[in-house]
Amino acid sequence: MTEFLNAILAFPTVLFTIPLGVVVGYWLTVMVGVVGIDLLDGDLGDFALGAKAGAGEVLEGGLKGAVEGGAKAAVEGGAKASLESVKSGASFLEVLGFGGVPVTVSVSFLVFFSWLLSLAFARPARDALGALPGVLVSGGLATLCFAGGLFLAGLVVRPLRPLFAVQQAPRRTELIGRVCVIASGRVDGKFGHATLADGGAGLLLNVVCDKDNTLGRDGKALILGYDAARDAYEVEPVDWLLPEELEHLKDPLTAAAIARNKVR
Repeated sequence: MTEFLNAILAFPTVLFTIPLGVVVGYWLTVMVGVVGIDLLDGDLGDFALGAKAGAGEVLEGGLKGAVEGGAKAAVEGGAKASLESVKSGASFLEVLGFGGVPVTVSVSFLVFFSWLLSLAFARPARDALGALPGVLVSGGLATLCFAGGLFLAGLVVRPLRPLFAVQQAPRRTELIGRVCVIASGRVDGKFGHATLADGGAGLLLNVVCDKDNTLGRDGKALILGYDAARDAYEVEPVDWLLPEELEHLKDPLTAAAIARNKVR
């Protein structure tokens, strides 16, 4: 144990040991937040449920933090740097493999791999290059370990990009021509709700139909347009479409054209 402590506190490993301690403390704090104070009650069932829910919160929080942090950084960076420097910085991160991943994750892997390389090669390098000044050997080793940490962290982080991909909600104009499923008991000129599959959790829409209709729960309706005054989408029953129009619903562009023509 003493030998291990001497190794991690020796120069240059100590340069990475201190940041590693900060990183470990950060993730321990995150884990405590995930588990919650209910763990103190000693209920293993609650702990299992809390851990399961917490895992979802970590992923959601990471995505949200990435979006919010990225937006804030973009605003602040725009005031301090030119557009060219921002683009070159983004390209540099992409080359290293860190693009599209939260900074906390990238830095954690970078610090860990740099520390691991330094711990593994510090003593052998000093023994092999004992004739050279210690400061020169330690400084060069620290630089090489940092560069190796960048390379290894980039390799590990790159496959994680899909986990942090942020899917933007479709714009209102993109919903025109889509078929939604009514979720309310009725739809009239003032009231109505519908759901729309978007490949994720789905969208809940306010919908209206000024014409007399028999739309009800689980009925299908075609989205014709968006009424900003009522903050709702105008729809009509799919049953009102002609057979040839029903066939065109499979093509989003053609369906959107049909919807716009019906509004006119």
